[in-house]
Amino acid sequence: MTKDVGAYPAEQNTPANPAVELVKQYWLPIILTVVAVVFIAQNRNRFNFNFLWIDWSMPQWLALTVVVLIGVAVGWFLGVRRYKRKAGA
Repeated sequence: MTKDVGAYPAEQNTPANPAVELVKQYWLPIILTVVAVVFIAQNRNRFNFNFLWIDWSMPQWLALTVVVLIGVAVGWFLGVRRYKRKAGA
């Protein structure tokens, strides 16, 4: 009986590059983050901001950054809530 060594290549158990795995898993958030940063960087004008009875002038990039951070916080809290709900069920 002969062994056919060349029929199947040996499996390599080399660990994957962590950076490549991160990009494969989180490609959409990475792209959205880059788009948000570019959008914020391009909008540097001042504008009048009105909320309820408060009126003030602020840089547009600062307002956009605050809105993005609020969105990230809401998304994080919803993700934690979903995780806790799945873990408890």
